[in-house]
Amino acid sequence: MSPVLVVVLLVVVVIVGTLMSVKVVPAATCFVVERRGRFRTMLRPGLNVIVPLLDRVVARFDMREQVMSMREPLVCRDNFVCEAALEVYFELEDPSIAYRVDMPQQQLERAVREDLREFAGIVDRDEFLTSAQRLRDVAYDATRRSREEWGIRVTRVAVTDLQHR
Repeated sequence: MSPVLVVVLLVVVVIVGTLMSVKVVPAATCFVVERRGRFRTMLRPGLNVIVPLLDRVVARFDMREQVMSMREPLVCRDNFVCEAALEVYFELEDPSIAYRVDMPQQQLERAVREDLREFAGIVDRDEFLTSAQRLRDVAYDATRRSREEWGIRVTRVAVTDLQHR
């Protein structure tokens, strides 16, 4: 091989290696990095360097406040069907959530739905339709596990609509 070809190949390898090792993380985003299948680090917004071929980005999280809207039909104690519309505002505090819970938003929604159904089962229709504050408190308390174990911080819960079907 000619010396010029060797130099060109060496320059190409260096450029490709540099491009593979530099990761630019956008603002309000966090990347989870693994090395050989194990958690290594979290990349914060800005310019980050990883070891190419050993490290890989396995999860990307939006760290901004997110909204989960839900509309749930609920059966009250007196067998009337009422409907509650809620908005749950939350933020991911700890990106290592990727190792603790699968599909965190769906798990959070499931926890809220279960507690709302339990609450509706112990109140009658009239009490349900006039208790938006209690409903908000029940939904917020349902998110306790997400705050303690999963690293999701629920900032507020808003009841947008209560109605009888």
